[in-house]
Amino acid sequence: MSQRRGKEKELDFFKEKFKEYYRNASLELPQDISLREIALQPFDADYYVRHLSFDSPTQLISYITVNIPRHLYYSSAKYSFPGNNNMSEKGWIGSDLVFDIDANEIPECKNNVIEFRFCPSCGYIAKSDEKECPYCHLELKKFEHVDKTCIEKAYSYLISLIDIIENDFGFTNYKASFSGNRGFHLIVELPQPFDKIDSETRREIVSYITLSDFDKKYIRNMYVHYKEKEKGQGYLVPRIVDGGLRRRIALSLLKRVSDPDVKSFLMGYTEKIEYVKMLQLVEVLSNQIDDIVNELSIPIDSKVTIDTTHLVRIPNSINGKTGWKAFIIKDIAEFELNAHNVSISNVNELLKIRIVVDLPSIKIIDREFNLKRGDIIVAEYAYASYLIFKGVANLISVR
Repeated sequence: MSQRRGKEKELDFFKEKFKEYYRNASLELPQDISLREIALQPFDADYYVRHLSFDSPTQLISYITVNIPRHLYYSSAKYSFPGNNNMSEKGWIGSDLVFDIDANEIPECKNNVIEFRFCPSCGYIAKSDEKECPYCHLELKKFEHVDKTCIEKAYSYLISLIDIIENDFGFTNYKASFSGNRGFHLIVELPQPFDKIDSETRREIVSYITLSDFDKKYIRNMYVHYKEKEKGQGYLVPRIVDGGLRRRIALSLLKRVSDPDVKSFLMGYTEKIEYVKMLQLVEVLSNQIDDIVNELSIPIDSKVTIDTTHLVRIPNSINGKTGWKAFIIKDIAEFELNAHNVSISNVNELLKIRIVVDLPSIKIIDREFNLKRGDIIVAEYAYASYLIFKGVANLISVR
């Protein structure tokens, strides 16, 4: 079979697989879907189709089962005329507050990201910033892989972010989802009049969540010399009942102490503790302030949150970079990244694939792979689709 014919069969298989999924999908859509712009990337195209509008989820499903999307989005903004092609004439009503946490942007994970450019035809791997294969003269593709441990780290930041949204801002109507690739999305459906906050106000929210350099310096200066403060100033130790930034510092501090009396004091259950124990608490706070400050800074994509017209990947849609389901997290305490949760295929269906480039050792979800160009393997959908949509494998057959 020619390479071109093989890619056509691969395309046909996944288009049908996506169509089958969307025919019965439980997309997590806003109640006011008729006010939202819908956008998508066609399955077999590089461009995006925008300014679509539907009166109901049923209409949307009917459309995408004919026009199969590789990526599917709705606008964080609500509009009077969402289908208008002119952004200034859509009639902006308000916007959700959206957050994006990508594992590859987490400071402690940046050095663990596997990234390179390669030629899918001959397997050439670029040694610099080349854009074109020197042998085939084809455009090089980019491969990027983030380990599961970093995705789990991103999840821990998501939990902290939700804590801030609930306890510092008082918003409880939100949806959290795995992105279907390397991170998480949080969509906060703001009530009136908060849905009308502008980009500058959203920028302030970003600053509070990520902590500006000024904030970090201020916190360090306030607490790093705590041991030098007067005895009567012990009450300045931050406690959870204080709220705001002091509450966040106290939560981090709580993880670092074991004495039940100290824990009770930090949580606000008791008003006083022994002076010796207070000194011990101050010692922990002062000595570990750098770690505490770093933990407080949540690595969200600021551009996403500031943008009042951002397009949000629809929860429970398919991410065309992996072929995985961008599944909604119904219980934030029970998130698990496994093959079942991301797969859109029958568990008994196996895909036979051929690797097109030498790969370093990588772990996809829970399975280690050591693959070289020309290797042929048989794997479940979640693992095979990841390699295919990342461009490093071709589909041979389906069992």
